[in-house]
Amino acid sequence: MKNKTVSILGFCACIALAMLFVLTSGCSPWQSDVKNQVKPLVIKVEDFSIFLFESSEEIYRANVKNQSLWAGLRENAERDAEYAVHYKWLYETYGKWDEHRRAQLKEVFNVYEAQLMSECLIQNGKQEAGLDEIIKFIREDNFFRDHRDVLIDFYSWYGTNYAIKHYEQIKPMLQRKVDNTLSRVEKGFDIRSFIEKETGIQIKKKTNTLELLQNMRLIGFSSFSREKDSFVTIQWNRTPDRIWTASFHYLSEPYYQTFTDGWSFKYLVRKLKKDEKLMARYKEDIPYTWEGWIEENLVEGYARFLSVRKGITRDVGDGIYVFDKDYAQALVTSFDSQKTTLEEFTVNFLKKRYDV
Repeated sequence: MKNKTVSILGFCACIALAMLFVLTSGCSPWQSDVKNQVKPLVIKVEDFSIFLFESSEEIYRANVKNQSLWAGLRENAERDAEYAVHYKWLYETYGKWDEHRRAQLKEVFNVYEAQLMSECLIQNGKQEAGLDEIIKFIREDNFFRDHRDVLIDFYSWYGTNYAIKHYEQIKPMLQRKVDNTLSRVEKGFDIRSFIEKETGIQIKKKTNTLELLQNMRLIGFSSFSREKDSFVTIQWNRTPDRIWTASFHYLSEPYYQTFTDGWSFKYLVRKLKKDEKLMARYKEDIPYTWEGWIEENLVEGYARFLSVRKGITRDVGDGIYVFDKDYAQALVTSFDSQKTTLEEFTVNFLKKRYDV
Protein backbone atom coordinates (compact mmCIF):
# COMPACT_ATOMS: atom_id res chain seq x y z
CA MET A 1 0.00 0.00 0.00
CA LYS A 2 1.27 3.45 -0.73
CA ASN A 3 3.04 5.18 2.17
CA LYS A 4 0.29 6.92 4.15
CA THR A 5 2.33 10.02 4.80
CA VAL A 6 2.56 10.51 1.07
CA SER A 7 -1.02 9.43 0.51
CA ILE A 8 -1.84 12.63 2.17
CA LEU A 9 -1.59 13.85 -1.32
CA GLY A 10 -4.40 11.60 -2.14
CA PHE A 11 -5.29 13.89 0.42
CA CYS A 12 -3.23 16.56 -1.29
CA ALA A 13 -4.90 15.71 -4.56
CA CYS A 14 -7.82 16.96 -2.64
CA ILE A 15 -5.40 19.41 -1.52
CA ALA A 16 -4.61 18.09 -5.15
CA LEU A 17 -4.10 17.18 -2.22
CA ALA A 18 -2.06 16.18 1.43
CA MET A 19 -2.28 15.47 4.90
CA LEU A 20 -1.06 18.01 14.14
CA PHE A 21 -1.19 22.50 18.15
CA VAL A 22 -1.95 25.91 18.56
CA LEU A 23 -2.74 28.54 16.06
CA THR A 24 -0.23 31.21 17.02
CA SER A 25 0.74 30.05 20.44
CA GLY A 26 -1.57 27.41 21.82
CA CYS A 27 -4.16 24.90 20.79
CA SER A 28 -6.65 24.57 17.96
CA PRO A 29 -10.25 25.22 19.06
CA TRP A 30 -11.01 21.55 19.62
CA GLN A 31 -7.85 20.90 21.61
CA SER A 32 -7.78 20.57 25.37
CA ASP A 33 -5.19 22.09 27.64
CA VAL A 34 -4.66 18.67 29.20
CA LYS A 35 -1.03 17.79 28.65
CA ASN A 36 -0.31 14.83 26.39
CA GLN A 37 -3.95 14.40 25.37
CA VAL A 38 -4.34 12.78 21.98
CA LYS A 39 -4.98 15.43 19.32
CA PRO A 40 -6.03 13.77 16.05
CA LEU A 41 -5.91 17.00 14.02
CA VAL A 42 -3.99 20.24 14.37
CA ILE A 43 -4.14 23.11 11.88
CA LYS A 44 -1.61 25.88 12.46
CA VAL A 45 0.87 28.27 10.94
CA GLU A 46 4.07 26.64 9.72
CA ASP A 47 6.74 26.65 12.43
CA PHE A 48 9.76 28.93 12.03
CA SER A 49 12.08 25.90 12.12
CA ILE A 50 10.46 24.57 8.93
CA PHE A 51 10.20 27.99 7.33
CA LEU A 52 13.93 28.63 7.86
CA PHE A 53 14.98 25.76 5.62
CA GLU A 54 12.10 25.75 3.16
CA SER A 55 12.21 29.49 2.47
CA SER A 56 15.93 29.29 1.70
CA GLU A 57 15.28 26.43 -0.68
CA GLU A 58 12.48 28.39 -2.32
CA ILE A 59 14.89 31.30 -2.86
CA TYR A 60 17.30 28.82 -4.42
CA ARG A 61 14.67 27.37 -6.74
CA ALA A 62 13.24 30.74 -7.76
CA ASN A 63 16.61 32.31 -8.54
CA VAL A 64 18.87 29.40 -9.49
CA LYS A 65 17.40 25.96 -10.10
CA ASN A 66 13.82 26.43 -11.37
CA GLN A 67 13.75 30.00 -12.59
CA SER A 68 11.16 29.59 -15.35
CA LEU A 69 8.81 27.61 -13.10
CA TRP A 70 8.80 30.24 -10.36
CA ALA A 71 8.61 33.07 -12.89
CA GLY A 72 5.30 31.56 -13.96
CA LEU A 73 3.86 32.44 -10.55
CA ARG A 74 4.08 36.15 -11.31
CA GLU A 75 0.45 36.19 -12.45
CA ASN A 76 -0.63 34.77 -9.11
CA ALA A 77 1.25 37.54 -7.34
CA GLU A 78 -0.41 40.16 -9.53
CA ARG A 79 -3.84 38.84 -8.50
CA ASP A 80 -3.06 38.33 -4.83
CA ALA A 81 -1.51 41.20 -2.90
CA GLU A 82 -0.69 39.04 0.12
CA TYR A 83 1.05 36.37 -1.92
CA ALA A 84 2.87 39.14 -3.79
CA VAL A 85 4.61 40.09 -0.53
CA HIS A 86 6.20 36.65 -0.38
CA TYR A 87 6.82 36.28 -4.11
CA LYS A 88 8.68 39.58 -4.36
CA TRP A 89 10.66 38.77 -1.24
CA LEU A 90 12.11 35.65 -2.89
CA TYR A 91 13.74 37.80 -5.57
CA GLU A 92 14.52 40.94 -3.61
CA THR A 93 16.29 38.91 -0.95
CA TYR A 94 18.52 37.04 -3.37
CA GLY A 95 19.21 40.30 -5.19
CA LYS A 96 20.77 41.78 -2.06
CA TRP A 97 23.25 38.96 -1.54
CA ASP A 98 26.89 39.06 -2.56
CA GLU A 99 28.52 36.19 -4.46
CA HIS A 100 29.82 34.61 -1.25
CA ARG A 101 26.31 34.12 0.16
CA ARG A 102 24.95 32.98 -3.20
CA ALA A 103 27.73 30.40 -3.39
CA GLN A 104 26.90 29.19 0.11
CA LEU A 105 23.24 28.77 -0.85
CA LYS A 106 24.22 26.61 -3.82
CA GLU A 107 26.60 24.59 -1.71
CA VAL A 108 23.91 23.85 0.86
CA PHE A 109 21.40 22.60 -1.69
CA ASN A 110 23.92 20.58 -3.61
CA VAL A 111 24.15 18.45 -0.47
CA TYR A 112 20.89 18.81 1.46
CA GLU A 113 17.12 18.95 0.94
CA ALA A 114 15.07 21.37 3.01
CA GLN A 115 12.45 18.71 3.71
CA LEU A 116 14.99 16.32 5.20
CA MET A 117 16.60 19.04 7.31
CA SER A 118 13.22 20.03 8.72
CA GLU A 119 12.27 16.42 9.37
CA CYS A 120 15.48 15.93 11.32
CA LEU A 121 14.44 18.80 13.60
CA ILE A 122 10.91 17.46 13.99
CA GLN A 123 12.01 13.94 14.82
CA ASN A 124 14.35 15.30 17.47
CA GLY A 125 11.77 17.48 19.19
CA LYS A 126 13.03 20.77 17.75
CA GLN A 127 9.93 21.76 15.79
CA GLU A 128 9.26 24.82 17.92
CA ALA A 129 12.91 25.83 18.19
CA GLY A 130 14.11 29.38 17.65
CA LEU A 131 17.12 30.30 15.55
CA ASP A 132 19.73 29.94 18.31
CA GLU A 133 18.52 26.46 19.21
CA ILE A 134 18.44 25.42 15.56
CA ILE A 135 22.02 26.59 15.03
CA LYS A 136 23.11 24.72 18.17
CA PHE A 137 21.39 21.59 16.83
CA ILE A 138 23.12 21.92 13.45
CA ARG A 139 26.42 22.27 15.28
CA GLU A 140 25.91 19.07 17.25
CA ASP A 141 23.76 16.64 15.25
CA ASN A 142 25.39 14.04 13.02
CA PHE A 143 22.86 14.58 10.21
CA PHE A 144 24.48 17.95 9.49
CA ARG A 145 28.06 16.67 9.50
CA ASP A 146 28.68 17.46 5.80
CA HIS A 147 29.58 21.11 5.16
CA ARG A 148 28.67 21.85 8.79
CA ASP A 149 30.65 25.09 8.92
CA VAL A 150 28.87 26.41 5.84
CA LEU A 151 25.46 25.49 7.27
CA ILE A 152 26.19 27.23 10.56
CA ASP A 153 27.56 30.36 8.93
CA PHE A 154 24.86 30.64 6.28
CA TYR A 155 21.80 29.94 8.46
CA SER A 156 23.05 32.14 11.31
CA TRP A 157 23.35 35.01 8.84
CA TYR A 158 20.25 34.20 6.79
CA GLY A 159 18.05 33.60 9.81
CA THR A 160 19.07 36.81 11.58
CA ASN A 161 18.95 39.12 8.56
CA TYR A 162 16.12 37.70 6.46
CA ALA A 163 14.16 34.66 7.65
CA ILE A 164 13.03 35.93 11.06
CA LYS A 165 11.88 39.29 9.70
CA HIS A 166 9.93 37.80 6.80
CA TYR A 167 8.40 35.07 8.95
CA GLU A 168 7.03 37.70 11.33
CA GLN A 169 5.71 39.66 8.34
CA ILE A 170 3.78 36.78 6.80
CA LYS A 171 2.68 35.06 10.01
CA PRO A 172 -0.49 37.20 10.42
CA MET A 173 -1.50 36.41 6.83
CA LEU A 174 -1.02 32.70 7.45
CA GLN A 175 -2.94 32.93 10.71
CA ARG A 176 -5.93 34.42 8.90
CA LYS A 177 -5.89 31.42 6.55
CA VAL A 178 -5.82 29.09 9.54
CA ASP A 179 -8.65 30.98 11.26
CA ASN A 180 -10.75 30.88 8.10
CA THR A 181 -10.32 27.12 7.86
CA LEU A 182 -11.16 26.54 11.52
CA SER A 183 -14.22 28.77 11.30
CA ARG A 184 -15.90 26.19 9.06
CA VAL A 185 -16.58 24.02 12.12
CA GLU A 186 -17.84 24.85 15.58
CA LYS A 187 -15.47 25.54 18.44
CA GLY A 188 -14.73 22.31 20.25
CA PHE A 189 -15.34 20.15 17.17
CA ASP A 190 -14.17 16.61 17.97
CA ILE A 191 -13.17 15.20 14.60
CA ARG A 192 -12.52 11.68 15.88
CA SER A 193 -15.94 11.40 17.53
CA PHE A 194 -17.54 12.76 14.37
CA ILE A 195 -15.86 10.12 12.20
CA GLU A 196 -16.72 7.36 14.69
CA LYS A 197 -20.36 8.42 14.66
CA GLU A 198 -20.58 8.62 10.87
CA THR A 199 -18.74 5.35 10.23
CA GLY A 200 -20.39 3.47 13.05
CA ILE A 201 -16.91 2.12 13.86
CA GLN A 202 -14.87 2.54 17.01
CA ILE A 203 -11.18 1.79 17.07
CA LYS A 204 -9.25 1.18 20.26
CA LYS A 205 -5.80 2.09 19.04
CA LYS A 206 -4.55 5.65 19.31
CA THR A 207 -5.42 7.72 16.27
CA ASN A 208 -2.23 9.10 14.78
CA THR A 209 -1.95 12.85 14.82
CA LEU A 210 -2.14 14.85 11.61
CA GLU A 211 -0.62 18.32 11.71
CA LEU A 212 -1.36 20.68 8.84
CA LEU A 213 1.05 23.59 8.47
CA GLN A 214 -0.14 26.58 6.48
CA ASN A 215 2.63 28.23 4.45
CA MET A 216 3.12 30.72 1.61
CA ARG A 217 4.26 28.33 -1.10
CA LEU A 218 2.30 27.66 -4.27
CA ILE A 219 4.62 25.02 -5.72
CA GLY A 220 5.47 21.91 -3.78
CA PHE A 221 4.47 20.56 -0.41
CA SER A 222 6.41 18.76 2.29
CA SER A 223 5.47 15.82 4.47
CA PHE A 224 7.25 14.83 7.65
CA SER A 225 6.84 12.21 10.34
CA ARG A 226 7.57 11.72 14.02
CA GLU A 227 6.95 8.17 15.12
CA LYS A 228 3.49 7.49 13.64
CA ASP A 229 2.37 11.11 13.45
CA SER A 230 2.31 13.01 10.16
CA PHE A 231 3.05 16.64 9.36
CA VAL A 232 2.13 18.21 6.02
CA THR A 233 2.60 21.72 4.70
CA ILE A 234 -0.48 23.30 3.14
CA GLN A 235 0.05 25.53 0.13
CA TRP A 236 -1.16 29.12 0.20
CA ASN A 237 -3.86 28.65 -2.44
CA ARG A 238 -5.55 25.61 -0.85
CA THR A 239 -9.13 26.42 0.09
CA PRO A 240 -10.66 25.60 3.51
CA ASP A 241 -13.05 23.02 2.06
CA ARG A 242 -10.21 21.15 0.37
CA ILE A 243 -8.19 21.23 3.57
CA TRP A 244 -11.09 19.72 5.50
CA THR A 245 -11.74 17.04 2.91
CA ALA A 246 -8.07 16.13 3.03
CA SER A 247 -8.19 15.95 6.82
CA PHE A 248 -11.22 13.67 6.73
CA HIS A 249 -9.43 11.50 4.18
CA TYR A 250 -6.35 10.93 6.27
CA LEU A 251 -8.15 10.41 9.56
CA SER A 252 -10.75 8.05 8.06
CA GLU A 253 -8.16 5.60 6.78
CA PRO A 254 -7.82 3.51 9.97
CA TYR A 255 -11.61 3.10 10.14
CA TYR A 256 -11.69 1.68 6.62
CA GLN A 257 -8.77 -0.57 7.37
CA THR A 258 -10.87 -2.38 9.97
CA PHE A 259 -12.46 -4.15 7.01
CA THR A 260 -10.33 -3.43 3.92
CA ASP A 261 -7.49 -5.42 5.50
CA GLY A 262 -9.76 -8.45 5.81
CA TRP A 263 -9.44 -11.52 3.58
CA SER A 264 -13.03 -11.42 2.26
CA PHE A 265 -12.75 -7.79 1.20
CA LYS A 266 -9.40 -8.36 -0.51
CA TYR A 267 -10.95 -11.31 -2.37
CA LEU A 268 -13.72 -9.03 -3.64
CA VAL A 269 -11.23 -6.33 -4.63
CA ARG A 270 -9.21 -8.77 -6.75
CA LYS A 271 -12.33 -9.43 -8.81
CA LEU A 272 -12.45 -5.78 -9.77
CA LYS A 273 -9.31 -6.19 -11.87
CA LYS A 274 -11.51 -7.30 -14.75
CA ASP A 275 -12.61 -3.68 -15.25
CA GLU A 276 -10.32 -2.19 -17.91
CA LYS A 277 -10.92 1.45 -16.99
CA LEU A 278 -10.18 0.78 -13.35
CA MET A 279 -7.03 -1.15 -14.21
CA ALA A 280 -5.77 1.47 -16.66
CA ARG A 281 -6.11 4.25 -14.09
CA TYR A 282 -4.47 2.10 -11.43
CA LYS A 283 -1.38 1.69 -13.58
CA GLU A 284 -1.10 5.47 -13.77
CA ASP A 285 -1.24 5.81 -9.98
CA ILE A 286 1.41 3.27 -8.96
CA PRO A 287 3.15 2.91 -6.41
CA TYR A 288 -0.13 1.92 -4.76
CA THR A 289 -0.86 -1.76 -4.44
CA TRP A 290 -4.13 -2.73 -6.14
CA GLU A 291 -5.86 -3.12 -2.76
CA GLY A 292 -4.37 0.14 -1.52
CA TRP A 293 -5.53 2.02 -4.60
CA ILE A 294 -9.12 0.74 -4.29
CA GLU A 295 -9.02 1.81 -0.64
CA GLU A 296 -7.79 5.24 -1.74
CA ASN A 297 -10.85 5.65 -3.99
CA LEU A 298 -13.15 4.65 -1.15
CA VAL A 299 -11.56 6.83 1.52
CA GLU A 300 -11.50 9.85 -0.79
CA GLY A 301 -15.18 9.33 -1.50
CA TYR A 302 -15.93 9.00 2.19
CA ALA A 303 -14.00 12.18 2.96
CA ARG A 304 -16.18 14.06 0.48
CA PHE A 305 -19.28 12.55 2.10
CA LEU A 306 -18.09 13.79 5.52
CA SER A 307 -17.55 17.30 4.15
CA VAL A 308 -21.17 17.34 3.03
CA ARG A 309 -22.42 15.82 6.28
CA LYS A 310 -20.54 18.45 8.29
CA GLY A 311 -21.92 21.24 6.11
CA ILE A 312 -18.49 22.34 4.93
CA THR A 313 -19.44 21.73 1.29
CA ARG A 314 -22.84 21.60 -0.40
CA ASP A 315 -22.02 18.66 -2.65
CA VAL A 316 -19.33 16.03 -3.12
CA GLY A 317 -17.62 17.94 -5.93
CA ASP A 318 -15.56 16.41 -8.73
CA GLY A 319 -13.79 13.12 -8.19
CA ILE A 320 -10.03 12.76 -8.43
CA TYR A 321 -9.90 8.99 -9.00
CA VAL A 322 -12.36 6.66 -10.76
CA PHE A 323 -15.32 5.95 -8.53
CA ASP A 324 -14.69 8.19 -5.51
CA LYS A 325 -17.29 10.74 -6.62
CA ASP A 326 -19.98 8.12 -7.29
CA TYR A 327 -19.22 6.40 -4.00
CA ALA A 328 -19.46 9.73 -2.16
CA GLN A 329 -22.79 10.49 -3.81
CA ALA A 330 -24.11 7.05 -2.92
CA LEU A 331 -23.12 7.63 0.70
CA VAL A 332 -24.84 11.01 0.77
CA THR A 333 -27.97 9.56 -0.77
CA SER A 334 -28.47 6.41 1.26
CA PHE A 335 -25.85 5.57 3.89
CA ASP A 336 -27.03 5.42 7.49
CA SER A 337 -24.64 3.83 9.98
CA GLN A 338 -27.62 3.08 12.24
CA LYS A 339 -29.16 0.82 9.61
CA THR A 340 -26.20 -0.81 7.87
CA THR A 341 -22.49 -1.17 8.45
CA LEU A 342 -20.02 0.81 6.37
CA GLU A 343 -18.46 -2.47 5.24
CA GLU A 344 -21.77 -3.89 4.02
CA PHE A 345 -22.65 -0.65 2.23
CA THR A 346 -19.23 -0.51 0.56
CA VAL A 347 -19.30 -4.15 -0.53
CA ASN A 348 -22.77 -3.73 -2.03
CA PHE A 349 -21.68 -0.56 -3.85
CA LEU A 350 -18.67 -2.29 -5.44
CA LYS A 351 -20.60 -5.43 -6.36
CA LYS A 352 -23.36 -3.44 -8.03
CA ARG A 353 -21.03 -1.04 -9.84
CA TYR A 354 -18.70 -3.72 -11.20
CA ASP A 355 -21.16 -6.60 -11.47
CA VAL A 356 -19.19 -9.03 -9.30
